[in-house]
Amino acid sequence: MYNTVQNPIPSSNLFATMTLAEVQDFISKLPRKEQASANLVLMFTLNACNKLVEDEILSKEIFA
Repeated sequence: MYNTVQNPIPSSNLFATMTLAEVQDFISKLPRKEQASANLVLMFTLNACNKLVEDEILSKEIFA
């Protein structure tokens, strides 16, 4: 038997769950001046989520 891996990434029911393609489409519809900042935040968020998965899940003994 093995331990169940818990998802370390928090979720909120206050917001829709969109795919990355949907998020990118949403960003592309923002005013031009806001798109660069929105893309920057998206990339920061993706890197933060990737690190959480690496540190909290993939580094666990079960996946080693």
